[in-house]
Amino acid sequence: MTHEDYKELLAAKALSALDAADVRALTTHLGGCADCQSEMVELVDAAALLAYQAKPLEPSTKVREQILASVHAEVQREGNVLAFERPSRNIWSSLGSFGVLAATLAFMALIVGLAVMWQKNRTMQSELTRLQAEMKQTQAQRERERAMGELLTSPDGHMAKLSGTNVAPGAHAMLAYDKSGHAMLMAKGLPSAPEGMAYQLWYIKDNKKMPGKVFTPDAAGNGMLEDQIPAVARDAAVFAITLEPKSGVQAPTGSIYLLSSS
Repeated sequence: MTHEDYKELLAAKALSALDAADVRALTTHLGGCADCQSEMVELVDAAALLAYQAKPLEPSTKVREQILASVHAEVQREGNVLAFERPSRNIWSSLGSFGVLAATLAFMALIVGLAVMWQKNRTMQSELTRLQAEMKQTQAQRERERAMGELLTSPDGHMAKLSGTNVAPGAHAMLAYDKSGHAMLMAKGLPSAPEGMAYQLWYIKDNKKMPGKVFTPDAAGNGMLEDQIPAVARDAAVFAITLEPKSGVQAPTGSIYLLSSS
């Protein structure tokens, strides 16, 4: 038998419709064919799903009574039991029965195949949705990086580097801004903010602490923020980031995670 012959037996095997010889031959083939093994598992799972979802039907009371009455009347007409004569085997009749069985198996194989395809389609749709979300996130990240690059390369652009303190030694950030006060912050390596908390940017000038916006980093500790620097803090100011309530505060209460040089 060829590989394709064995593949044609898989659906019948899943429905327990093979004779003993074919079962032995297919079992031997499955021992050395990973492709058929995988398809066999899918067909068995799909057949089990179909069997689980099928609901047994019972004849109505009227139909049951009609059948019993017909049998009773037949027995009364005959009056005795006739000897049953085993009919001689007819090869054409056997072939006809085999054709019906083959058609039934082909139909069941089609149903199983459709069930497998439906499951694979659902998996592919889920994966496509995930990839689309990742692409949108990547595009948004690139757009923010492009905007920060333009801000840094503008004739009146400034850049301040923020370093991690002892509570976040692996964190660092960059704040770019222009003379109008338009600012963009890009932070990396921040610890995850606890529930109800977020990081807040501060502008410090002559020991006066002016609040900026809050932001929440992603799972990797990366975060971006766009803000407007107060006019008094655009020259020789110190920038800091603290952990505060998510709604933000007017005066810092939490630890400093990032701080620029004075």
